[in-house]
Amino acid sequence: MKNFLFEDIWLLSNADKRGRRESFHPKKNLIVGRNHTGKSTIIKNLFVALGARPQGELQQWDKAAATLVTFTIDGLRLRVLHRSGNRALFAEDGTLIYAASSHQDWTAKLAEVLGFNLMLTDKNQQTVPADARCFLLPFYVNQDGSWGASWDTFVGMQQYRQPVRAILEYFGGIKPPEFYELDSKRVVANRQLDDLHKEERVLNRTRERLSKTLSMSGTKIDPKNFETDIVNLTISVTELNNKQEALRDTSVREQEGLADMRLQIRLAEDALAVYDKDEGYLRTEKRELLECPTCGAEHKESFIDLLGYAEDARVLRELVGRLYQDTAKAAEQVRKTRSQLTELDVSYRKVSAVLEVRRGELKFSDVVADMGAERAFKAFEDEITVLKTAIGKALENLDGINQKLKALTNPKRSKEILKLFREAYSSALRGLNLPPVEMKSIGLTSRPGLSGSGGPRSLLAYYAALWQTFRSGYGSFSIPLVVDAPQQQGQDDINLPAVVRYIANDLPTNAQIIVGIEKDLEESFDKKILLTTPYRLLEEAQYSEVSGYIEPLASQMYAALRPKS
Repeated sequence: MKNFLFEDIWLLSNADKRGRRESFHPKKNLIVGRNHTGKSTIIKNLFVALGARPQGELQQWDKAAATLVTFTIDGLRLRVLHRSGNRALFAEDGTLIYAASSHQDWTAKLAEVLGFNLMLTDKNQQTVPADARCFLLPFYVNQDGSWGASWDTFVGMQQYRQPVRAILEYFGGIKPPEFYELDSKRVVANRQLDDLHKEERVLNRTRERLSKTLSMSGTKIDPKNFETDIVNLTISVTELNNKQEALRDTSVREQEGLADMRLQIRLAEDALAVYDKDEGYLRTEKRELLECPTCGAEHKESFIDLLGYAEDARVLRELVGRLYQDTAKAAEQVRKTRSQLTELDVSYRKVSAVLEVRRGELKFSDVVADMGAERAFKAFEDEITVLKTAIGKALENLDGINQKLKALTNPKRSKEILKLFREAYSSALRGLNLPPVEMKSIGLTSRPGLSGSGGPRSLLAYYAALWQTFRSGYGSFSIPLVVDAPQQQGQDDINLPAVVRYIANDLPTNAQIIVGIEKDLEESFDKKILLTTPYRLLEEAQYSEVSGYIEPLASQMYAALRPKS
């Protein structure tokens, strides 16, 4: 597991002639200060420097201020300088490693340095490397965007198409880092294969249209083109035979069904005619009373009622009506099948035309015309052959990638990770005075959306469960856990202390934790940064030191960004 830590932050405003430097303990850090004293300014600039701008504006903050952040990745100490959208990466001794003025260029370099190889799909269906926002998203609870039901921690996440699941699965270890690197290759390979298929379809359509204008049955100057004709003929005949056999079989079955239905209609109508005669007789002829041979009871009902003639006739008439409807549908289907067989006959005539190569006397004009057509079709055949070869190689490459991806997807590991997350979630809910929830349907992306005072506590429980899961043996990174202003939505004097105690005592003990809060806490923290003066985070007394350290680095950055003449 790679270990990422914040070591310090330097802030410099040349406009105000003020600066500030703060360092961080590798374990628990508390930044204390009332509104506008600079808690969020320190925290937000940690992320801005790395290329992840949090939601929420900083009031009365110099937008041209410079930020220098020192961090370590697996013990390697590096510094990143940010000023007005320009960024530079420095070694511990101040040597410039890289400078960039575009977010895209910076993203690629930072991902390389961190070993963060997650690939995502953007809104244009392009595969792109995940940036600093994705690297830090699950680990930062931003007071201006993270305490709601959606992931609004950073600005501009809409650039990606549904990134959250991939990010959480990456850090949770459900799919290892190698999976995402391969998956990005799979997306590229799929796109290349689609492009090849599109090109093949366009080429075939163009060739077909050309064949309607230029004859394919003319004189063959190049003997090799006879071989092409034979190949085309064989393919065409095989396809036509298969289609014809299938259609003939279908046509026979459809016509037999149609004949059967017509026979049923005729028999039913004959039966109805007999019924009509019998009914007329029973209704008009006088009959004596019907006497039961068993009990001797006499019945006045007519035979038509006793024997159900009227009901039988009604059922039979309904049957005839349905049969007429089914017959009409069957007749239409027979017509369509015959039409398809007719179209096949036309195709056979085209194949015959290919065979009818003239061997008699030729006119010079025929030869000239046929040479042009022959060369055109030869060019098409050559191009189609090249495309088929490329498609075959692309399919082989894609199959190899899919096999590797399948090997990296382990359902057993996924279940174990999900079990860890659910257990951690249940424990966090108890620690934050919240009722238990049914965990069967809970997954890594099941961000809660409770309202009221329980909302922030349920979100903190959710984040805590994620952090606990990410730090299991399956995770790939250890990243600082940052919580800005846990006193959200009117936490009362019972629940707020519970939240504070939970942050101080129950978050992962091996993690670097940075918490911003309004009032000092009794709980033990390894370092406390106390802020007291509104809108005076930066100090004139520190300006000289901070400027003397940052400006030489800024000069290197601007020199590297200057266009080469």
